Amino acid sequence: MAERLLDDIKSKIDIVDVISDYVHLKKAGQNWKGLCPFHTEKTPSFTVSPSRQRFHCFGCGVGGDVIQFITEHEKYSFKEALDVLAKRAGITIPVRTSNGTASEKNEQLREVIRKASHFYRENIQSSGAASRFFTSRGITDESVQLFLLGYAPPGWGNLLNYLRRSGYRDEIMKEAGLVVQGKKGYYDMFRERLIFPIMTANGTVCAFGGRALDDSMPKYINSPETAIFKKSEILYGLHAAREGIRRQGFVMIVEGYMDVIICNQHGYDNAVAPLGTALTSESLKKLKPLTSAVNVVVVFDGDAAGVAAAQRALPLLCQNNLRAKVLLLPENEDPDSYLEKYGNTAFNALLDTSVSMIDFILRVTAGDETDKVHGAVTLISENTDSFMADQMLIELSGKTRISESLIREKFKKLKNRAGKNKPNLSSPVRGKINREEHLLLSVVLAFPEKADQVLSQLELNDLRDKTVASLFNNIAALENKADISEILHKTDDKEKKLFDELSMNPGFDFNQVDRIVEDCLGSIEKRKFDEQFHHAKKSGDLHRMHSLLRERKKA
Repeated sequence: MAERLLDDIKSKIDIVDVISDYVHLKKAGQNWKGLCPFHTEKTPSFTVSPSRQRFHCFGCGVGGDVIQFITEHEKYSFKEALDVLAKRAGITIPVRTSNGTASEKNEQLREVIRKASHFYRENIQSSGAASRFFTSRGITDESVQLFLLGYAPPGWGNLLNYLRRSGYRDEIMKEAGLVVQGKKGYYDMFRERLIFPIMTANGTVCAFGGRALDDSMPKYINSPETAIFKKSEILYGLHAAREGIRRQGFVMIVEGYMDVIICNQHGYDNAVAPLGTALTSESLKKLKPLTSAVNVVVVFDGDAAGVAAAQRALPLLCQNNLRAKVLLLPENEDPDSYLEKYGNTAFNALLDTSVSMIDFILRVTAGDETDKVHGAVTLISENTDSFMADQMLIELSGKTRISESLIREKFKKLKNRAGKNKPNLSSPVRGKINREEHLLLSVVLAFPEKADQVLSQLELNDLRDKTVASLFNNIAALENKADISEILHKTDDKEKKLFDELSMNPGFDFNQVDRIVEDCLGSIEKRKFDEQFHHAKKSGDLHRMHSLLRERKKA
């Protein structure tokens, strides 16, 4: 049955049309070509044949028909991919009984998420508070439809009871992140909040963000990660921005849901936003198939937090070989507020003031010229595209008093030191006696959500580096760790310099952050034990030595 169904689907859709939603294709004789979405390449080797309805990459060898493309690209099971393509072809698939497999479970999660999205959208009509908020913020009915905006009414069981009546089990609601289990049973995750559905690049709702209608804290809460939702892989609004990115040749990365929506309303339909506090390699890779050369403008608030966010973003953009510019908005403004106050003409003028990554380092970051040039060369060394790195080196030389040959010599040394899957040895943490302390601080600066986890396991008195210890103490005193750059108001020049160095060049693989935290904490604990044991041994304190060994064995 599946084979006949697939033949039916293939007869009603064109593989070129489907793949064009994911890959920027250009006509090449009888076929179409583009950059492969399954591996990194500079010269297009990914080929789609409309006559055979097949694709093949001559670089990495992946190939197949349209369903194989969807399963590979979206990480769907065969049945899940079949559902997506059947919907596109206008074909109804007979209802299947669940066999309890992972793919069936994922299908159930998507179904209950779709049902919940429908519930939230229906509730907008009955909520005067939600309607007034949308009106006050200038959100149009078109945007409500495009972004599937909704409203979760007050009360503990509205969605829960609605889904129960629709035949969904409490356990599947919990797995989807829609309800929470407490001492008295299950209750709704989102209550009295505006709902921003989080969608994959193809427009499938996989999770939700909820915003308070007033100044209640937390202002935003998001669905927990599930089997179908990994926040590091999502860019909010990408489903609505794909065509705009292709047409305009660049993407604007902004900071929040409202920024994306208001930008879209004003004609900037190429705007997306990361989920959480920072960009990730996984989310940035979603941009590469959209154009042959993705250009990025990252838009941040012009305050200290915005500058720190830009500093954290630059190494990641370089690691993904993205041509990027930085736009810092006037203080206390974001794209949403600025567009609503001043309109497109003023915002276009601001966009024209966007600066290159090199200019950003030279103009905005702290330190003297030597420090800034070192930071810029270190940043360039993150780039694996030799042509782009060469362009940046030429730019850096042209904008400083340092010769190009000297800059290139420094660049080559940094590249030669870099090791695969190891912390970046060009990082400022290299050569430090207390390297693990710098790495641990670097992790917290890059991922503020890790601060509480690290601080709960770290004895600040055990830190040798006084600058690191002072910065950690300031972080511990913060009420909201997400605004980690607030500590800059209480730091001296030495602390600010270390903050900037570690923010600009974190010095570790973002994909190995949990391992790095574990290794660094283990190293600090081992160092403490070795010092105490050595002191006890030197003084002949056998009781203390045995006590330390017992503690170590328990740990």
